[in-house]
Amino acid sequence: MSNLGSSCDITTKSEGQEMEQEFLLRFLEIGAIDLKGDDIKLGKLRSTAKDLAAALRKAPSKTASFTMVAVDPHVAATDPTVEEAMTALRKQWETVANAFSGRPVAILRAILLDATVQAARADDAIAVAFVNTARNALAYAETSDEAEVWREAVSEVETKVDVRAEAEWATPEMVTVDPLRYTPPSPVSAHYDAPTVDRKELQAKIYSAAGPWGPNNPNQHQPQSNPQQWSNVFADKMSVIIAEALDGMAEEIAPVPVDLSGPLSALAKAVSAHVDNTLASFSGATAGLQRRTNLLWWKEAMYSPSAHASYLDLPPFEASALMALDLHEQVPTYSPASVPTFLREAIRCLPVKEGDEGNVERDVASLVRDARTTTFMQPFRTLAAQYAPAPAGRGPLLSLIGHPQDLGSGKETTLRALSGLDASTKMTPSEWGTHLFRELQAARSTNESSTKRSRKK
Repeated sequence: MSNLGSSCDITTKSEGQEMEQEFLLRFLEIGAIDLKGDDIKLGKLRSTAKDLAAALRKAPSKTASFTMVAVDPHVAATDPTVEEAMTALRKQWETVANAFSGRPVAILRAILLDATVQAARADDAIAVAFVNTARNALAYAETSDEAEVWREAVSEVETKVDVRAEAEWATPEMVTVDPLRYTPPSPVSAHYDAPTVDRKELQAKIYSAAGPWGPNNPNQHQPQSNPQQWSNVFADKMSVIIAEALDGMAEEIAPVPVDLSGPLSALAKAVSAHVDNTLASFSGATAGLQRRTNLLWWKEAMYSPSAHASYLDLPPFEASALMALDLHEQVPTYSPASVPTFLREAIRCLPVKEGDEGNVERDVASLVRDARTTTFMQPFRTLAAQYAPAPAGRGPLLSLIGHPQDLGSGKETTLRALSGLDASTKMTPSEWGTHLFRELQAARSTNESSTKRSRKK
């Protein structure tokens, strides 16, 4: 392969970040697929993976199916996801049917993994769904030859998810609040002309008040002829003259009314917004701590808010499924990888009652059957029906639980085809609850992502 050396080159997101592997090449390296050293065929597979990654980003709800098919070496060649991948490959490689004796499931699985990882690198919701689905599927898939490839893929994407999750769950040592934003109004100009008294007019009035010789309503008495009467009239007239002069000046210097409602209203809004921002800062900063506190309380109380009953009073497998549901309702989509471990340890706190010793492990077929019929599992069935469509090809157990169908002993192959799990596969309560929790987290992430896309349209 003359160009294989260059095609094996890896690119990095940026300095200091984990390198992005091309998982198609990893499948070639371990010998899981063989293209006979044909770089042209490799180019067609790359183009197909790119097309499927673009399709997955438009329909994130397919993440679980893509991942579950990619992880299973024994997936049926007629599975709808296999058919979708084959259709995409035909568009790039028209003669692909002639190149292989049967449907190249191994190559299609490699393409699906590469496509899913590409989409997960670009979309955090797909990353969440991929990690949770892969963790579940890998626990029961026969992928020993591919184990290292899958470990690298899950590790890369899980690291990406954890970075965002830890940021949302973190509690900072210090909360910084922006200063109050308020611009006071410009000062109102207080300039005015000082009032003055018309001195000539005032003099004429005083002169008139002093005796009968004044021009304006003179005092008819003279001070020397009738002092008492003169002084009475003089006082009356002078008091009026002075009062009129003072009243006139008072009217001229009276202040102009100032409307403070506008500035005070703006100040009140600024203070209110500042308080809201401050409370939001503290709320966001302490959200992670509050979430952890609530989870510890939930674990210690061992009470199911969905079933309104104590987990201790329920059969262990019903309790573990409801614990998965209740924890899912309490934590956000982007949660650290340690959360499923927290759930597993919480389930292990369930006591083994007398007579339950034989229920330490149960087969998946009976667990699914009970999940579809038990009264206490109704809240779980309701949410499962909202999250997952009716089963059609490989998909999560949520599809089987939320959309009941006949999965009796005569149809054990149906369970295998739809979930990738053998009907006889044994699980403990902690394994059962953790499996369902991861499915719920994966389903919610892609449902939220799809909803956001439809709103944008």
